[in-house]
Amino acid sequence: MFSVLQPNPIIVKELRSRMRGGRLYLILTGYLLGLSLVCYGILRVFEGQAQNGMQIISAHVGQGLFAALALAETLLIVFLTPALTAGAISTEREQLTYDLLIATPLRPGRILSGKLVAALWYVLLLIFAAVPLGSVVLLFGGVAPRDLVKALLLLLLTALAAGMLGLLCSTLAKRTLRATIMTYLCILAIVVGSYFYVLLRTASAQPGMPVTSRALAVSPFSAMTSIVMRGTNPGAVPVPAGHGMAMDIARPMMMFDANMLMNMPPFNNFTYGLIDYNNPNGPVVQPVYRYAYVAYPLFSIACYWLASHFVRPRRRWRIGLHDLLMLTLMLVVAGAGTYWLDMWP
Repeated sequence: MFSVLQPNPIIVKELRSRMRGGRLYLILTGYLLGLSLVCYGILRVFEGQAQNGMQIISAHVGQGLFAALALAETLLIVFLTPALTAGAISTEREQLTYDLLIATPLRPGRILSGKLVAALWYVLLLIFAAVPLGSVVLLFGGVAPRDLVKALLLLLLTALAAGMLGLLCSTLAKRTLRATIMTYLCILAIVVGSYFYVLLRTASAQPGMPVTSRALAVSPFSAMTSIVMRGTNPGAVPVPAGHGMAMDIARPMMMFDANMLMNMPPFNNFTYGLIDYNNPNGPVVQPVYRYAYVAYPLFSIACYWLASHFVRPRRRWRIGLHDLLMLTLMLVVAGAGTYWLDMWP
């Protein structure tokens, strides 16, 4: 009766096996080394600009570091997390231990949650291990601490969504390689597909007419870019559509030259926010990351719900209390997110 309160043996087993080898330590070392090289590269860029006579203040350096670190961490988390979760269930099938695992007193849902927690634990270690690098941004200034918290929250939600997607593909595929390929193809479809969808909608629209571009909120890079734009330039204001991409977006006015990354493709087509023309008080700019804060938890819950059915050996689509709880949770997240969308800072 109190088995739920006991430690999940899957978590204990997975953490022990993961920490025995040196693979994950190498990943952590390479992850931090890559971010450190990004910081060093940005500092070298500012040093070169200062030597060429450009006036650089401390806030410019902090803003440039914040933009580079946030986008680099997003890239690494998006492509590292699936590699840690895509083999959660498929590896058991390859090693012919899946049937033995199902035969244990553990329920399929507890097996799934144990695999997920063990995989995401290391992803959380990667994210929080990079927090000291983010503190360097505060030393230079130019970025508010709450913007760092927003970026950290988005990284956590992105890791959760990518991990859930990898877990779902692991329950669908019988081979780890196939599950990994499926996961990365889905991620590329989400990231690249949403970007090109907006480009096609923009190209086919009449000049000067706004285009619905909420597909930008699907991409974690677009959501992180909106946080970076607001953090580096709190004075970002809407710009009338009709110049460049005719979309219902709010373009930022870049206040510094250091963040040259935002003027390069594909970031130059990302946006700070979406303009809501249907607001009774007039057009209101809604930052993209606010939509991501709602969409990513919903996506994660949906992936976990599907995976909980596919992991069952039989009667996969038998409806039970678990499905009612998943549906209720999705409705609560969607309702709360929609209600508080206008009030989030």
